[in-house]
Formats: sequence, C-alpha cells, structure tokens
Amino acid sequence: MWAGVADALAPDHRVFVPDLLGFAASPRPRRVDELWADRQAAALATALDTAKVTDACIVGHDFGGPVALALSQQRPDLFRSCGLLASNTFPDTPIPLPIRAVTWPLVGRAAGSALFSGPSLALMLRQGSSTPLETEIYLGDDAQRAAIGTIFSHALRNLSELYRPTEQALGELDVPVLVGWGDKDPFFPVEQGERTAAAASRGRLVVYAGAGHFLPSERPDELARDIRALAA
Repeated sequence: MWAGVADALAPDHRVFVPDLLGFAASPRPRRVDELWADRQAAALATALDTAKVTDACIVGHDFGGPVALALSQQRPDLFRSCGLLASNTFPDTPIPLPIRAVTWPLVGRAAGSALFSGPSLALMLRQGSSTPLETEIYLGDDAQRAAIGTIFSHALRNLSELYRPTEQALGELDVPVLVGWGDKDPFFPVEQGERTAAAASRGRLVVYAGAGHFLPSERPDELARDIRALAA
C-alpha cells in the first residue's frame, strides 16, 4: 500500500514501512491481545529503537491510526509529528449495516465469519478504493486474513472500551497532526475526519477529492507531498 509514498519520500527522507504483527513478513500471532494496538505499538517502538530512529513523523492508515496513537502514549519522545489517514479514533463511531451485525448476540460470530471471509474482504477492497487494488497483496494468506478478521471483529464488538484510550491519546497529542480523508470513503464519511482534526490540539484536515478509503494507494504523490510538509 505504501510503496508509492515511500518511493516519493525516499530521496530526501529516511523511510520505514513496517508490516504490523499478523501481516506479511512480521510474526503471525493469533490472539487478539497480541494483535491489538498497544502490542503493535510496543513492537513498533522496539523496531524504531533498533534502527535508532528518533524525532519521527509517524503516519498510520485505518488500524494504523490507533497503533500510532498508542505509540504516542508509550513513547512520546519518538514523535515530531503524526498523520492519521481514514482512521477511527472514537469510541462512539456509528457502525453501519451490515457490519453492525458482528456486534449482535447469537448471530454475531457467524456474521463475523462471513464478513471477514476472503470473498467479502475482497469485495470491501473493491468498494473502498477509487482505483483497482491487488487483492492478493492486501489480503495476503490465510493467516493474514485471520489477523484482519480478529482485529476488526474485536474492535467492532468492543468499540466503546477499546477506543476510549485512543480518543484520549488524540486529545493529548501535542505535535502537528495531519488528518487525511477521501471524500468518497464508503466506510468513514468526511465528517469523521473533521471531528478527528478538531479533537487534535494541532490537527489539520486535508480532503483528497475523488479518493476512497485507501489513500496511500490512491493518492501516493499528493500524500507524499503532504507528509513531506508535515515532517519538515
């Protein structure tokens, strides 16, 4: 997803694009407590310390947003600035149908299995982007698809509990924050981006016209331009 952005930034920045736990080349834990944002942030902090990275611009897309905000609580010394792209940060975000079915008693587990199956995830990818995406790269193998299902079903069922610390971290983040949103995002409306930018003490909203949910793939050059300015 980030290849175009990373290539554009690499000539004049040191760029790290880590795979989250459960994804691609990183370790593949299965338990939700090992996959949630706080554990992801701790692993990211270890990787950045190993690479001797300090004073960084940390940018997260979708679930990467809660990971970035968890990292800001654990290691504020790492942050020069932060980017939050098409990412939920609130415990009271409305859950639309059919996704809401995951939270229903009795049928929720079956609904989650259907919603986070390979074909359903592929459909969401197609619906969520203004440009074609390579399904195999985004969804990966069985273990990666299982991680996606575990993370997001857990988030949906425990939204108010899990996202309260995320909202608090956003309000306490005292660095410049770029909030990026596509005006055609079918999952989170632009109003969610406006709310996110308003909740950050130094937040600024940038809306990418015609873009859907997957901004790093859909708008790599524009996003690289805005991240470059954020990192200055």
